[in-house]
Amino acid sequence: MTPEQRHEQLRGPENPRSRGHSPARDMREAAAEAAGDNVPKPDGEQQAASPAKVQVGKYEVSEDELAAMMDRQAQDDLRKATIPPTPADYKLQISPDAKLPGGVEFKFDASDPSLTAAKNWAHSKGLDQGAFSEMLTLYASHVAQQQAALAEVSRAEIAKAGVNAPQRVDAIGKWIRAEVGDADARPILATMVTDAHLRFFEKMQHRVTSQGGASFSQSHRVPADDKAIPGYAKMSFEQRRFAQDQRAAQRR
Repeated sequence: MTPEQRHEQLRGPENPRSRGHSPARDMREAAAEAAGDNVPKPDGEQQAASPAKVQVGKYEVSEDELAAMMDRQAQDDLRKATIPPTPADYKLQISPDAKLPGGVEFKFDASDPSLTAAKNWAHSKGLDQGAFSEMLTLYASHVAQQQAALAEVSRAEIAKAGVNAPQRVDAIGKWIRAEVGDADARPILATMVTDAHLRFFEKMQHRVTSQGGASFSQSHRVPADDKAIPGYAKMSFEQRRFAQDQRAAQRR
């Protein structure tokens, strides 16, 4: 702001009665306005000059507006260049710098139909690989958090079984795998998260393996059942069923 403009601002609005009649002054102001100079407003404020604009077709844009549009276009072109060609080209991986709860390593099942649908959606929305990985990171973090919470509950519950809980859990795990195989045992063992689960499976194991044999307690022994199937514990599943059917037929 020039000294003259500052003085004009300090003086405040001009009193119309004190302006008087001056043809020479009026001519100077008209000439300045015609030349494009800034003319003081009635309240003494200076009107800011509008930025120069260029004609682009039917639009008028300033230099700053044109630069901003070109910058946005460049960013959009760069983003489109990183979009996978097809939905199948998206990689099932979390963001490189992401850390999941508990430091776990999350693995995606490529055959999961939900992930296939996610790839199709991401491609239709124009997501690049980085944005898709961020979405997978959110999902993996949610699942990892749930697994960590479940594991903590499981540790607290199994601890109720006493100091020999790990050995008991391991014994039950081996028995279930021997009965149904590793594939079917995995979902069964996944449900064993409380002390009640462990005690239930131990009772089932005793009933299956004893087949009427003596049950044991710390205070006394229960008399053995004379009708127990000899060698039952070493039989295969099919042999046990055959022996059970024969014993049932003899009792009829």
